[in-house]
Amino acid sequence: MVPKRPLEKAPSGKKPQPDATANKKRKGFSVGPANLPDGTYRRKAQKIKADLIQKAKVKKEYAKVKAAELAAPQPKQFYLRREEEERKDEDGKEQVAEPAGLELHPDRQAMVDSGEPAPEQVEGRGGPGGRKNRKPKPSAFAKEMEIAEKRRQAAEKKREQREFRAKDREAMARAKRPDQHGKRRLGRESQVLLSRVQRMVGESA
Repeated sequence: MVPKRPLEKAPSGKKPQPDATANKKRKGFSVGPANLPDGTYRRKAQKIKADLIQKAKVKKEYAKVKAAELAAPQPKQFYLRREEEERKDEDGKEQVAEPAGLELHPDRQAMVDSGEPAPEQVEGRGGPGGRKNRKPKPSAFAKEMEIAEKRRQAAEKKREQREFRAKDREAMARAKRPDQHGKRRLGRESQVLLSRVQRMVGESA
């Protein structure tokens, strides 16, 4: 017996609904209530939100870089060891210098045989080693040290002036106090004024 052919389903007018979660718009996160008036609290909430977004971006970038580094093939220990040994061999070859030849130059040999003085001595270079007496090399920070010394002296002078003014004010305040009979102490005031004038004359000189 021949099997029956299955019935074809009649096309329905309804379209298949897509997944609700796939079509749903992603809603951004909020910090604080949405109806805050424009002011300090709203700006603070916006700043916190911006900081959080920045941190999330940095985290995402870091994760990408880390994943890329982990995915990259790492060189095997054998090759690393071999490269290190080759580098050491090259360094050793560079450090080992050829011994200097014991034979003198023909001109030098002729000079030694004839007993003539060496050219360094002829030119009059001082010192037992034939080196010229050189001036001491100026310090790289001589100018900076000089500027720092000037600043220190200026600060010291300002401090002394402040102390003198404070003492002068205090002495003048004490001198202006009346005595037990209510009279001014002109002798004390004159001493304070005299010291002030002497100070001014000393500074101008």
